[in-house]
Amino acid sequence: MDQVQWQEFLTARGAVWEGNEAHFPDTSADTYLVDLSPLGSVSVTGPDSQKFLQGQLTCDLLNLPDWHSSLGAHCNPKGRMISAFRVVKHSQEHFTLLLPRDLAGIAREALAKYAVFFKTELSECGDDQRWLGLQGKGVLERASGLLGIGRLAPGAAHSFGFDGTEVVACALAEDQLALGVPAKAAPALWEKLAGQAEVAGYCHWTARQIQAGVPQLHAATSEMFIPQMLNLHLLGGVSFKKGCYTGQEVVARMQYLGAAKRRMYRARCESGGLPEPGAPVSTEDGKSIGNLVQACRSDEGIELLAVLTIGKVAEGAPLFLADGRELKLQELPYDADADPLA
Repeated sequence: MDQVQWQEFLTARGAVWEGNEAHFPDTSADTYLVDLSPLGSVSVTGPDSQKFLQGQLTCDLLNLPDWHSSLGAHCNPKGRMISAFRVVKHSQEHFTLLLPRDLAGIAREALAKYAVFFKTELSECGDDQRWLGLQGKGVLERASGLLGIGRLAPGAAHSFGFDGTEVVACALAEDQLALGVPAKAAPALWEKLAGQAEVAGYCHWTARQIQAGVPQLHAATSEMFIPQMLNLHLLGGVSFKKGCYTGQEVVARMQYLGAAKRRMYRARCESGGLPEPGAPVSTEDGKSIGNLVQACRSDEGIELLAVLTIGKVAEGAPLFLADGRELKLQELPYDADADPLA
């Protein structure tokens, strides 16, 4: 079932599409079922997969147990992130990178440049696999009963059989579970879960990640940010002990010298057109002081994450999008000024 067929399947069940995002009528249910079509994945397999990725990614895969996941990034030699993702370690020979669909091809091609010297294969999963999400308070406990698997802790993953296929469940947080399912089994799994959870639009999923301060890169922002600018080092996505990887010298120098001048903030603005990733954020005089990371609609307006100049924010300068909407800063659920080396 390709994307067109999948969209037709969900349209018949009430979905309204905006690009590849499905929207459904708002609900106040405890558990949501979300179509994650905007997400794709890259599979890395072969006997040298862990050795290869350990020398490329910011996160430490050597000390990551099998069937666990971590946030991480792949940088260019200047320390700028080509891609950011959640990497699932199935085994030392099999990894899955979950990331926005528009970034998957870029991520695969960038990694492939370094993979030629290793016994490993990279493939973009594309329409062969779909991602579904379960979200809500206590969702990991509830999913255990719905899917017939043990209760997963945040960061843990598990595979289980469904309709003659293998499904991968990855607990992103206490209230978010991502399910990677072969495309041919996706309709049946959707119907099974829709009977136990209320369907909801992708904006619900994105809004929760924005509230948690978890960023996503997109094609438009590839190679724009260093990991610390997206607070990735505070979210377990950067290891300062693992040794060398591409871009490591720049990332380490920024951390040890405390040279970061920009970091990611959470903000909100009035409803209106959805700003694109990479859109500039300016002061009242029109001077750019940062860029948008991602945004989504919510009941309270537009929720967003943006990388901004720390000094300008500290001055309390009003912040604006290019269309004049003012940004109101919101709290992050972690200490953005914490030192992961302390």
